[in-house]
Amino acid sequence: MAPEDDVTPGGYMIWRGNPAAILPPPALPEGRRSFGCAAMARPADLHRACGGLRHSVETAVAASAKIAKGSRREGRIPAGYTYLGQLLAHDLCAPAEGAFDYPLQGAAPAPAPSQRQSRAVPLHLETLFGPIALKRPLPGLHRFAPHPAFPMFAADINRVAPGDGSNARADLHDGRNDDSPMVAQLSALFVEAAHRAEAAFRQQGLGADAARSAARAKVARLWHRILVEDYLPRLCLPGLPPPVADRTGPREVPVEVSHAILRMGHWMVRSQYTLAADTVPVRELLAGQSGIAEKRARPGLENHWRIDWRHFFELDPAVPPQRSLALQTGIAVMFGSDFTLPAGLRIHSALVRSDNDLALRDLARSIDGGVQRVSALARRLQGLRARYPHWVLWSASTRRAMIADWFAANNLKPVPALLRDPPLYLYALIEAGKGTTRKGFGGGRHLGALGSVLLGRSIAAAIVAAEAALPPDDPALPDLDAIATMPDLVRFLSQ
Repeated sequence: MAPEDDVTPGGYMIWRGNPAAILPPPALPEGRRSFGCAAMARPADLHRACGGLRHSVETAVAASAKIAKGSRREGRIPAGYTYLGQLLAHDLCAPAEGAFDYPLQGAAPAPAPSQRQSRAVPLHLETLFGPIALKRPLPGLHRFAPHPAFPMFAADINRVAPGDGSNARADLHDGRNDDSPMVAQLSALFVEAAHRAEAAFRQQGLGADAARSAARAKVARLWHRILVEDYLPRLCLPGLPPPVADRTGPREVPVEVSHAILRMGHWMVRSQYTLAADTVPVRELLAGQSGIAEKRARPGLENHWRIDWRHFFELDPAVPPQRSLALQTGIAVMFGSDFTLPAGLRIHSALVRSDNDLALRDLARSIDGGVQRVSALARRLQGLRARYPHWVLWSASTRRAMIADWFAANNLKPVPALLRDPPLYLYALIEAGKGTTRKGFGGGRHLGALGSVLLGRSIAAAIVAAEAALPPDDPALPDLDAIATMPDLVRFLSQ
């Protein structure tokens, strides 16, 4: 993951590179806005932590060690939705977050070169196909041959050797969708749906470009239905009204979602996964395998790392899916530590001593990204107070006590500035993991009240912007038009 390359005068990256920088930033990261706003919220509403940026990030080091947990219990959400959420994050946000470049204990190493892919419109699955206007061919796929042990359709993305001796790269607009076999083969399901839609439109008499554009629009709308009818109900607090857009018009993604709430997907990652017959540690799956196409060409290895989707979604009562980890306590150590993360995701040892790199990166992004204070977000959501009067979100003193209890439970010395103004990522984690839904807690099964509303309304706004940029009508394909869940999609492709 590479840092943002905002080089405009007074821009976010220039501010972040200043050792004496003071929170909040003068600008937001590129392609972001504040929740409920067309652009950036007023400075008084932005998170300030401990004042100085460098000092505020230093305070996150001890807390990050408590967010990484060795023992984690399963939740109720099938494991496939962890990776559906990863695809969502990639489709909303260009690869501009994740870098930790604060030299807290020495000189910083040279930053990695930026690798940017634009998002003309979020939630068009540009992360897989590129912008619709480019009219590029659909990505190719490796389709696994039918096999009695694999009753469900499965395919993998193609990987193309760049010719410079380096590893083959995914034939997708955004290479992050090859971070693991789970997200790669899940991406392939949507690519296959687009191929089938394109073929159906050609049979209806559309020309090649028109059929491809119509297929892209058809699959984008399928994607929106799955998000609204399948993904959000599983992640968000039950009993909330259908989400409405926090703001109509802008295509930018709220920084509160990109830099805090969407990172809850890291809490859900298991330490190992059953792909089919074999169970593989997540460390191996994240590291990947070079030459996997050549390996699958060998007799007996045709189904190497092939995913049986019954283990990830509710498809067969006889094969219960493995579950994502519960939305509470933090990140599994076997996933988020610097001993298990791929080298490209670790924090350089010259920057800081930490064994909990992923939690520290997540906290740092929530501190430095220009997110709004929890108190400011609570004011923006006052319209919900009459309907949900018991939410802890409405009481500053109760919120402060909740954060203080977390510090005490984890044997951490409380930081007064963070009790008053906690990083949104930390608040959302605590809110998701304790208490009853009546008080706005997720109980480990869902995001809490604030996280749920931020995610739901931001996705609703992105869908409004995405639909406005699609053709108003596309030819009917009844089978595809009926798909509203991931099990629906897998079953359709398996026919």
